[in-house]
Amino acid sequence: METTGKIEAIAVRQNKQDFLIGVYSIQEILKFTKYTRRLIVSYDEDGEPIYNEQIQRNIENPRVQKIADFLINDPDATFPTNIVLHIPIEVIDEYLVDEKNRVSITLNPKVFSELKKEDGNIFISIIDGQHRVKGIEIAIQRLRNEIDFLIKNLRINMSNSLENKLMFFQDRLNDLLNIQLVVTFFIDKTLEYQAMIFSTINRTQKRVSQSLVYSLFGLDTDDTPQKTALEIVLRLNGHKKSPFYKRIKLYGASYSKNDTPPLSQATMVKSIVNLISENLRESENDRYKKRKELLNRNSSSNRFLPFRKYYASDRDSLISDIMFFYFYEIKNIFEGLWDFEGNNMPTNILHTTIGYESLLKILVDILKEEKNIEQLNYEISKTIFRDKYLKYIQDIDISNVNRYSFNQRGKKYFYLDMSLKIFPPEDLADLRLKELRTLE
Repeated sequence: METTGKIEAIAVRQNKQDFLIGVYSIQEILKFTKYTRRLIVSYDEDGEPIYNEQIQRNIENPRVQKIADFLINDPDATFPTNIVLHIPIEVIDEYLVDEKNRVSITLNPKVFSELKKEDGNIFISIIDGQHRVKGIEIAIQRLRNEIDFLIKNLRINMSNSLENKLMFFQDRLNDLLNIQLVVTFFIDKTLEYQAMIFSTINRTQKRVSQSLVYSLFGLDTDDTPQKTALEIVLRLNGHKKSPFYKRIKLYGASYSKNDTPPLSQATMVKSIVNLISENLRESENDRYKKRKELLNRNSSSNRFLPFRKYYASDRDSLISDIMFFYFYEIKNIFEGLWDFEGNNMPTNILHTTIGYESLLKILVDILKEEKNIEQLNYEISKTIFRDKYLKYIQDIDISNVNRYSFNQRGKKYFYLDMSLKIFPPEDLADLRLKELRTLE
């Protein structure tokens, strides 16, 4: 495991939900994860973990010690139930699936190097099985301590009883390290989805209160930018006249193999939060602030956040309206090209996440010009968005997948081409022209 940096598993599909199943010895599992109180809630722009410092996933020590006693003292100890783990996309270097549905995941080396540090980041988190994993860790440590103690004593005083104890503990340690456990892996799921899994697993064994689930995973029952963004995304996906109607893949929803929406809930939520909070890390602090507090910004902050003032003044509906009407006009401008056929194969950049992100960036540029939007309807939307700005991009050949390829290069081309048409350069020194030349 540590040398190859790979996880080998079998892909499983239940009720149109995908996960992986593998079998690992305890010593293999402890090479890529361990118990931690800290909760990674997201990743910043550099791919570094963002922690919610106000949430700690504590465990019941008596329960852990009982598990450790069970493992040390019972030679027939088994764990037939699954350990459930989560792997974030940020630490996956390669994901391969063969013809027999066997999956091979190459993990980034930092998964292993951070685990060796005393306070390193634990990237592969435990959704369910924290008490078992911690109990295993303690049992291993207790056995090693007992073995060290007995070896030292035997050097001083040879004793048959001590030798028998030593052999027993050595055998137990070896057996314990090689006990095989069934492990379920979920890949790149939101905290809400992880909480749902935890709740589903535990409700059949011991009733778990919703407040406990939310506190364990740092989720919100109070007013937060994240909750607001999620509510907006759900409204956009559910409104029949919305350009995003059934276009967003919601966590926990069921989709057939050939009918998966092009945008993910996580992408949409994160993009809206990113226009309310200074950055992803600061958005975690904004969870605990009253709305009006977000009107006060650090003097060094100069990033344009068009949705911040609406959130701070309890006008979430205006954020929703801006997203609705702007992308409604986009859909009309690129008539016939916006609609997704539902065969899981995007035919143009409008059907991709990078296309959405480019269009959102153009929206931000427009909102810099239109600073005081206080009301929107179909007529006002046509005047503000289409007639003043978007009509200039309607001749862009979206079907040109060579230029507007489904990658970062295509994303840059798409944004720059739109930006230069909507906001023409004043001279050849325009930085956008320079950036465009570097792509060609």
